[in-house]
Amino acid sequence: MNGQMKKRFLLPALLAVLALLCSACGNASSSPSAANSGVPATKEVPVILNQAEYLLYQNIFYNNYMANYNGTETEKQGVFAVLQDAFNGMTRYYVWGYLDNTRCCDWQWEFVPKDTAALPTPGSVITVKGTYETADEALDDLWIVNAEVTVHSRYDGDIRELNMRTMSDTLERVQIMNIIYKADYFEGKAFNAYGRIASMELLQDPYYDGSWQVNFSAKSGQTIPAIGTTVLLQGKVQSGALSDCSVTTLDE
Repeated sequence: MNGQMKKRFLLPALLAVLALLCSACGNASSSPSAANSGVPATKEVPVILNQAEYLLYQNIFYNNYMANYNGTETEKQGVFAVLQDAFNGMTRYYVWGYLDNTRCCDWQWEFVPKDTAALPTPGSVITVKGTYETADEALDDLWIVNAEVTVHSRYDGDIRELNMRTMSDTLERVQIMNIIYKADYFEGKAFNAYGRIASMELLQDPYYDGSWQVNFSAKSGQTIPAIGTTVLLQGKVQSGALSDCSVTTLDE
């Protein structure tokens, strides 16, 4: 996590651990727009790997390179995600991917689309072309403005009001913190989320111990897998917790 995400949601000690581990290793529509209905569809969240993108991400947000890129044009290809930011009353749009197949380290770029009506479902593979711009309104003080979006494949899997299954680990962490600390804003919203079983009533970060945990309750009759199992939860938000969840084991 970086910038304001880092400052708002993670302890400095956790950041140091994450850095060490990484060195080692408007709502979007639920139906496709006319502009992208003809592209291939998939029911699996794509895996986009890009080491160069991750290194750039680290340099801009950790190594004070941000000013060097302000006002320059850029192009990113990755997975599309939509984050509901209750702290600032905004819907935020991201393109993201992983460093490598360990999926322990991710990168994500916030962008401001020219045309939100042309955006695909979260989880689709997109290319974003625009200009880096520093801004207080950006969650990490930098976003891509005047962004044109090209859709390469359309996600046709499970779509909810809160699509955490289609988010990077970092973005899911931010969304979970929103749910916990702005509970009223998300009350009753349908969600999907992924993580590891921490206990019979706690879901935790899929990769890191001590990063985040959130309370959940399963549907009647659901079997809860063993602690440490990676799962997909689908249900509704209730009082800052994930409630009435179906529980599916994931192969991560």
